[in-house]
Amino acid sequence: MFWRKKQTETKVTEAKPKKVKKLSPREIIGNQIEQLGLGQSLSYRLPETYGGGLAVVELNPEYPGKGKKYVLKTDKIVEGKPAGKRSRLWDSDKPKDIAGWILDRNGELFS
Repeated sequence: MFWRKKQTETKVTEAKPKKVKKLSPREIIGNQIEQLGLGQSLSYRLPETYGGGLAVVELNPEYPGKGKKYVLKTDKIVEGKPAGKRSRLWDSDKPKDIAGWILDRNGELFS
């Protein structure tokens, strides 16, 4: 009849590659924080608007007995190098919360 579609041969389609989810900057920094080992730290330079120092993320050595897993500390920069006098700002069990704080303040990875 007129309203029926003609049957066509089934086409063999190639397997489409799965779409790779592009990570957001918050997820990238969060993953870097999750990969920290004991004694390691990540430093992010903050712009002058936010004090111009460093935001340093490290594992809490007293965790799980006391406190939260990750600690965010601040440090000043003297002559292009960290001063070495870190002060504790806050701590969290969620690395994405810390990553969000760093991104809100336009922090850039400091080598």
